[in-house]
Formats: sequence, C-alpha cells, structure tokens
Amino acid sequence: MGCVERPGEEESWTSRQPWEELDQDYAGWHPIVRAAIDNVDRDQCFRWALNNRKPVMNWCTDRVALLGDAVHPTLPYMAQGAAMAIEDAAVLSRALALDMPMAEALQAFQNHRAPRAARVVRESTEMGDLYHIADAQQMKQAFKDRNIAASRNNWLYPYDPMNVDLMSQAG
Repeated sequence: MGCVERPGEEESWTSRQPWEELDQDYAGWHPIVRAAIDNVDRDQCFRWALNNRKPVMNWCTDRVALLGDAVHPTLPYMAQGAAMAIEDAAVLSRALALDMPMAEALQAFQNHRAPRAARVVRESTEMGDLYHIADAQQMKQAFKDRNIAASRNNWLYPYDPMNVDLMSQAG
C-alpha cells in the first residue's frame, strides 16, 4: 500500500484505478518498490481515500455501543486501528460483566474508552503530518523533537484492557 496525496478523493473501497496511474505515482522509486508495482495484477488496482474524522465522545445509547472504526476511525500512521477495536471489545466485555444495569455498564465502557481512543485518533493525525514533511532533514528533526518512542512507552503500550479500572473516567 502506498500513500499519495490527492485532494477531493472519492470515499470508496471499490474504486478501481488504472495501473498506469499507480506506475506514474511511483516512477523513480527504489527497485524493490518498482518490482512490486510492475508485478501487480494490472486489472486489480484500487484506490481509496484516507479520510480524517474528529473524535466522537458519545458512543452509546442505553442498549447499543459502537466499537472500533464505527466510532473512532483512525488514520493508519500509528498502526493502532485494530488494536483500538480489540481494546474496545475487551473493555466492553468487562463492562457488561459488571453488576449494574446495561445502560450504566455501557456508559462505564464509553467513559473509559472514549478519551483513549480520541487521543489515538488525534496523535495518528499528527503523525500523518510528520510523515508527509517533504524535506528529509526537517522530518528527521520533527521525529527527534517528538520523541515518539518515549511518548508511546509511557501511555500507549502499557495499557492493559483486561485490568484497567472501569469505574475511573480516564482511558
């Protein structure tokens, strides 16, 4: 998968595009990339837009909860979309096992998960901005200044959805 910025892309997962467009988008790239492009099934090239969505904090009604991309679609720049959906499912299962009415359990799930998922959505958007800096030296400096490893080691990776306190508001 490659990423080429084009304003006004159609929202679709089934939009076929000509192989020649893909070929042109990656002209002059490394031979390994070129080999992959040269060997794809030329009648099976698709393009879909990456659409950024603002975080939503209301995920539930009294009887229904949304999870994953249905409520917090995330750009791929942190590679956390599937992880967030798995965390959602784990926390939802634990919330539904609490000794309380369903509406309250769903609210506990939402109160816990929404802030964390919103942070991932926001930070993934910010990472996309970093990955699209055109000047290599500026990009290196931006990544150094951001210190991504330290940040993620402090809040993202230590999270354990099977053991977090569901009665707290923080995610």
